[in-house]
Amino acid sequence: MADFYGLVIGNRGEATRSGSRNSGFKSTCQSYDGSVITRMWYDNENQLKISLEVDNGSKPYGDEVFRGTYAELVEMAGIWKELKSGKASITRHRTKSNRELKLERAFRKLN
Repeated sequence: MADFYGLVIGNRGEATRSGSRNSGFKSTCQSYDGSVITRMWYDNENQLKISLEVDNGSKPYGDEVFRGTYAELVEMAGIWKELKSGKASITRHRTKSNRELKLERAFRKLN
């Protein structure tokens, strides 16, 4: 029995492929404007792992944007959904410069 199973549907009908724990499974969807490459496999600890790559051309390999467990991917998708709907936001914290730190120390001494 296959550990992985995939389906593709195009202008020539549909086709399926399967993958084992040893082979894993890789799929690509490519156009002249961009590519999405996905991989699934089981690691040595029997955890389902996922890799997602994207590229702005029709190359067989792209820039990896995610590598982790299936559970981590589901969590990231939930966060992305919240960000898109406006229910969550990202705030970037920057490191204070030495000058800013010196000024803060000086003002603390004055107060």
